[in-house]
Amino acid sequence: MVGLRVDGAWVEFPVPRGRRGAAHGHVGGQIDVERGVVTALGDVSLELREGDRLGLMGHNGAGKTTMLRLLAGAYPPTRGRITIIGRVSTLFNTTPGLNFDGTGRENLVSCALHLGLSRRQIKAKLDEIIDFAELGEYIDMPVRIYSAGMMTRLGFSIATAVEPEILLLDEGLATGDAQFARKAERRMKDLMSRASILVIASHSETMLANLCNRCLLLEHGRIIADGRPDTLIDNYRRSVVQLARESDPEGLHRAYVLATDMARLGEMPPLDLEEQGLRYALQINPDDQMMWQRYVQVISAQGRQVDQATEIRMILACLAVDSSRADLIHRLRALHRSGLDEMPSDLGERVNAVLAHIESARAG
Repeated sequence: MVGLRVDGAWVEFPVPRGRRGAAHGHVGGQIDVERGVVTALGDVSLELREGDRLGLMGHNGAGKTTMLRLLAGAYPPTRGRITIIGRVSTLFNTTPGLNFDGTGRENLVSCALHLGLSRRQIKAKLDEIIDFAELGEYIDMPVRIYSAGMMTRLGFSIATAVEPEILLLDEGLATGDAQFARKAERRMKDLMSRASILVIASHSETMLANLCNRCLLLEHGRIIADGRPDTLIDNYRRSVVQLARESDPEGLHRAYVLATDMARLGEMPPLDLEEQGLRYALQINPDDQMMWQRYVQVISAQGRQVDQATEIRMILACLAVDSSRADLIHRLRALHRSGLDEMPSDLGERVNAVLAHIESARAG
């Protein structure tokens, strides 16, 4: 019987002298100035049984990695307790304690022992691991001469040789070049299917929805929601978009992080989420031509009218890249004739300056 239970667990770290008093921003846990600690995880309780597939959701710094390390035993709870029945296997990185002076074969044995395999298991899997790593004669050479890709292949091959009962997985696990990544993906799917219990931290909504039967949403080290992946994902996304629409700074930042993470993973962000993510990004890079064009496209795609100020800002960003665009100059003049009274004064001044510069250049 395999199982995992967490009862009221806390993970707290002391705050170095001179750094107390700063409240958390977009990331990180709660700072207790009086006690001089940062609460990375607070009052966490959960129970997992055989067959459970748990996804950990939340923005960067929400506590996902700390939760994995708590379950792995790397961070003992400062309060509360954890009860584990079964062998825990962790996949947090692809270089699990490599000794750069040792050979690939020597590292294979020492790292596999570190991951909990017995010498008998290592002997039985040795040829399979070596073949999978595709290192050829380099397996008997010092790891210090390996390229980054070779080290990744060796580490991944060792790390995924475990026989998992309770598998803790960080989605950020590197898998090397594209050809090896395809093989690694198949191996990861097989590994996850063989685990009795899986806990995975991921920014990919698609991955969590496909793999998990339950998700936890973390925020500043606390569980704020627990439920089915599809329901939790939809509710979280709606709450982020709503906060961003209200111009809440943290809501805008989360919309940006969520949208960019989805795009990085090859997923298309929903239009309402992408819109708010672009609003945040344009605060950082207010003259980015491509972002302004995409922002206008996203608004139009939702069946909404693009307001005058937004259109003007897009045109100005485009003209800054190519001032010869006659179509944009014509449109800017039309908007100028319609009156600038309803626009912010600084934007009106910019329009006047650009049009004056264009006229001056033509006259010259």
